[in-house]
Amino acid sequence: MGRWRSIKKSVFRNVLAMSSTQWLLSGLGAFYILIVKWTSSVELQTPPTSDPAIIALWHGKLALLHYLRAGNAPLVALISPHRDGRLISKCAWYFGIETVAGSVNHRNIRAPLALIRHARSGKTIFITPDGPRGPRNQVNPSVIELARVTRVPIVPVSIGMSRGIEINSWDRFTVPLPFSHVVVSWGQPILVRPDQTTEALCSHLQQQLAALELKVDQRARGEEAIAR
Repeated sequence: MGRWRSIKKSVFRNVLAMSSTQWLLSGLGAFYILIVKWTSSVELQTPPTSDPAIIALWHGKLALLHYLRAGNAPLVALISPHRDGRLISKCAWYFGIETVAGSVNHRNIRAPLALIRHARSGKTIFITPDGPRGPRNQVNPSVIELARVTRVPIVPVSIGMSRGIEINSWDRFTVPLPFSHVVVSWGQPILVRPDQTTEALCSHLQQQLAALELKVDQRARGEEAIAR
């Protein structure tokens, strides 16, 4: 029995790893997100800058990434190269969001170099400062270092929703539900100066993100509570 279960799990993982399966699932996921968008009311605050920047949002709110795209302005998101990340990347494609697979804190420098090129070409970069594996809601110093190299500001943002389901994962990933009240709020741009330490900037970004998350959650929950 144990061997049979192991075989079934292996087959299931192999099927999920297939590109055709991932495109099918990501297409269904994108359509679901559109249903949420069509049935929900949205408070979308205007971003504090239209210039290229590094947008920072906690990993658990990735499902509503498309709300951070301003019109036709190019947005490039750093996404994990693992299976879940590949699904998210394909889903982002349906919303016109470019993706780079990798991590800014990984030994492979291809992803950071790609992000630097995109930033210097005038595109806005999206990063989850606690991704790809946590700790949850803890800013990774590599985000600050990327801003230091690219010389573009970090703009914190948070997304709250009145109706959603928290997955039992490291990031408490929130799946939004239709007929929600969605709130998107931006913090002030953080420009990395040479005289500022990485530790101080991490603390400042983390404080801004925490304050924004509390703000949008309270405003969104004025109607309903997120399901636990």
